[in-house]
Amino acid sequence: MQKISGFGMRVWHAAFRRCSQLGITTLLIVWAATSSAAGIPTAGVRHLFDITGQGAGGLSLPTDVAVSSDGRIFIVDGGNHRVVAFDHNGKYLLTIGRKGSGEGQMKDPVGIGADGKGRIYVADTGNHRIQVFASDGRFQYAFPVVESGLAIRPIDVATDVTGTKIFVSGNNNHKIMAFAAPGRLVGKWGGNGESGGLFRYPASVALSSEGDVYIADALNSRVQGFDELGALLIQVGAWGVLPGQLFRPKGVAIDSKQNIYISDSYMDVVQVYDSEGRFLHVLGQDGKPQRFVSAGGIAIGSDNRLYTAEILRNKVSVYSLND
Repeated sequence: MQKISGFGMRVWHAAFRRCSQLGITTLLIVWAATSSAAGIPTAGVRHLFDITGQGAGGLSLPTDVAVSSDGRIFIVDGGNHRVVAFDHNGKYLLTIGRKGSGEGQMKDPVGIGADGKGRIYVADTGNHRIQVFASDGRFQYAFPVVESGLAIRPIDVATDVTGTKIFVSGNNNHKIMAFAAPGRLVGKWGGNGESGGLFRYPASVALSSEGDVYIADALNSRVQGFDELGALLIQVGAWGVLPGQLFRPKGVAIDSKQNIYISDSYMDVVQVYDSEGRFLHVLGQDGKPQRFVSAGGIAIGSDNRLYTAEILRNKVSVYSLND
């Protein structure tokens, strides 16, 4: 892992000062230029393969990915209003759902999660509900996402290994909602705002092995971590383009060491922080960040692989994470 030199840090600060005057395209060019000059700290990743689907079964605007305990890969194929499953090597297995509002159908799904029993949880955003499927695609149950009488557009869903505690991020109420299976609302926290514990369009949800809940707080340019009752534990990142800062975080995942991985959909990188929220590195090699295009939801499997939904590339890219 490389350290940032004094010159490199000055280059980063210069880039930061210019950001308010730059469009996103130019900002990405600045990131690329400073990457070379600054010697950004990176840790190695090795590309394994991409999942795009084939022909009429090709992915369209995939937004999120989940990995089951047996290594199967489930992708939210948002543009096609469905979920598509692949095996450990990226071979097609099955399709779940189609456009509609009936049982097992979907409308503009965005997020996905999996429990330790192989069940798949889908944030069926356009239908304001969570749907649950067996690992073979059979419909299990669904429940509406409603808070104080308001139908909520769920963005992501995560559950503990038993599937009894389900956490959902809400788009139009800016809250996190906790449900007890099979869909009883038992808690909620947040609201629209910038202070700690509040959100502006919360996105991905991830649970650590210790049961803590991490939320990509998209427009506040940070990730917030809570205990399962909603007590704020940690804030990670802040707006900016310096190492350890975030521009538009969308995905979050926790590895077996409790390190926090965050995808940035504007900066096209994945950054890594330790369990205390200290910046560690950007995924890449030899000081060069690994580029992702419109990175959305991410997942880390028990195989120490990183799965990244690259929305505008219509694919999920799979990388091996080096220790």
